[in-house]
Amino acid sequence: MIQFGDHPDPATLPADAQHAHPRISRQGTVARATGLPAHLDADHGFTLLEIMLVVTVGIVLAGMAIPAYNGMTLASKSDGSVYQVIDVLETARNLAVSERRNFRVSFTAPNRVIVQREEVPGGALTPISDTELENGQQFVTFPAVPDTPFAFGASAATSFSGTGPWMFTTDGSFVDSAGDPANGTIFLGAPGQPISARAITILGATGQMTTWAWRGTAWFD
Repeated sequence: MIQFGDHPDPATLPADAQHAHPRISRQGTVARATGLPAHLDADHGFTLLEIMLVVTVGIVLAGMAIPAYNGMTLASKSDGSVYQVIDVLETARNLAVSERRNFRVSFTAPNRVIVQREEVPGGALTPISDTELENGQQFVTFPAVPDTPFAFGASAATSFSGTGPWMFTTDGSFVDSAGDPANGTIFLGAPGQPISARAITILGATGQMTTWAWRGTAWFD
C-alpha cells in the first residue's frame, strides 16, 4: 500500500501498476506523457518585464521608421513635380521643332507653368497648356541649398539669362527675347523642407534639360 506523502521506488510497484502509474522520480517529481520534467512541461505566460521590453522595442522601431517614411513620401512628391515640369518643357520643345513655331514658356508663382505658341505672321499667342504643380510643390529656393553644379544662377526660383519672354525655337534651342541662347534653372520643392529641393537646368544652345536632386550635402543628377 502507498501512503500519501510516500515516494515509492517504481521498481517496488507491481508490474501492472508500473505501466498504469505515471513515472515517479526518487525526488517525487511526476513526469508527464511528454517525458519532460513537470517544471519544463508546464504552460508559462509572459512576465510584465518581458511585455514591457517588447513594447519598448516596438516604440523605438516605430520612432525610427516614421521619419524615414515621411522623408520618402516628401522625396516622392518632389520627384513627381520634376517629372511634371520636364513633361511640359519637353512637349513644348518637341512642338516647336515639329510645328516650326516658337513656343513661349513662363513660370507663374507659386506653381504654374504656362506654354503659348507664337503665331506667324503677327506674333499672336495661342494657349497650349497651363500646368499647376501637385502635392503642394512650388517654385522655391532654400537659403541653405546652393546653386547646381552648372551654376546657371540661383537668384530666383526660376532663374534665366537674358530678358524674357523665353522660348523654345524651331531648332530646339532655348532663347531669350533677343534670340540669344538662354541658360537657366528652375528650382522646386516643398516650402520649408530643404531636403525636398529639386532643380531642372536648361542649356540654351541645345535646349538640353538635366534634373537634379538635393541629398542634404550636394546636388545629384
